Amino acid sequence: MNFSALKNFDRVAAGFSGIWLVFLLYPLSYLLNNSSFTFTQKVVGLICFLLFSLIYLLSFGAYDLLTEPRPVFKTLYWNLLLLLPAIGLSSMLGGWGFYLSSFCVALWAFHAPQRVGIIVGAVIALVMSACLVFFYRDILFRGGYGFITGSIFVLVMATLSYWADLRREREEELARAQHAEHIARDVHDILGHSLTVINLKAELAAALATAQPEKARDQMQEVAVLSRTALAEVRATVTRMKSPDLAGQLEAARRALETAQIRAHLPEPARVAIAGNNATLFSWVLREAITNVLRHSSARNCWVNLDAERIEIIDDGTKGPFKPGNGLLGLQARVQEAGGDLLIAHGSSTRLLATMNGDTSPLTGPGGSA
Repeated sequence: MNFSALKNFDRVAAGFSGIWLVFLLYPLSYLLNNSSFTFTQKVVGLICFLLFSLIYLLSFGAYDLLTEPRPVFKTLYWNLLLLLPAIGLSSMLGGWGFYLSSFCVALWAFHAPQRVGIIVGAVIALVMSACLVFFYRDILFRGGYGFITGSIFVLVMATLSYWADLRREREEELARAQHAEHIARDVHDILGHSLTVINLKAELAAALATAQPEKARDQMQEVAVLSRTALAEVRATVTRMKSPDLAGQLEAARRALETAQIRAHLPEPARVAIAGNNATLFSWVLREAITNVLRHSSARNCWVNLDAERIEIIDDGTKGPFKPGNGLLGLQARVQEAGGDLLIAHGSSTRLLATMNGDTSPLTGPGGSA
């Protein structure tokens, strides 16, 4: 016996299950008001009723009082304990003792593994119904049908609870999968951008190593700073504690484009505030777009334009047929989840537009102004 379970007695579970003990008043009144029973029988019957109620309440409020680790066997043992006073009562009540079987059905339905509990509870209800039909038909028509309907009600409630639990588990599993997908996408966005810039700076440092060692050292110092920043961002993303900052992302875009010898046409830092609540989303859009400009284009110019509900990135470099990769597909999903749309147009130039109001008209064009 695990008596520590009594210290953690679940009053709520015992209360909800104990409500149904009120239906014991009917067989109890039958026992106490029936003149065919002696005083001693009535006292013994009353003790059995009290013991039955106590065991039933303990089975819900202190289920772990029994140390059996296997739920099916633990439920079986609780039912055997419940049968001890039930058998004593049935010896006096006769067929009316089947009234107590509904409580055994409830024990199985709500304590055993749900599918097993419902099946065993249904078997008990069927056996009880068969006994009433074939052996106690007079009791069945004098109110015994309530025993059957009570058991059916318990089984229906347990089945609905089982379906609700299955649905909740599926929703939680889907939420975990989406959470993992979001984290993977965030890590991809961060590392894709940072590693691209680190690679460019490392190549530039290698080219400058002989002719301009001072500039090469400066580039390698920036590589070290970028790698530390990327590591910190990955850790923050995994813990879902940090989102990119639009102003910082614009400055990072400026440095990255300059390193790749691409002329950057960016909004003034003061204009960042216009994005408002869209700033975080636009930061991700900008990060992925600049990464793709650096990786996949031969651009000489890159334009970034911004208003309250749109951000547009255009470059003048092309490299043949265009097919969105995982990064852009993930970005499209992110924008759509936020309630917006992502437009990607590829021709003599590449245009990426994230819009939160459905407006896809150009903010500007190559060589134009915002």
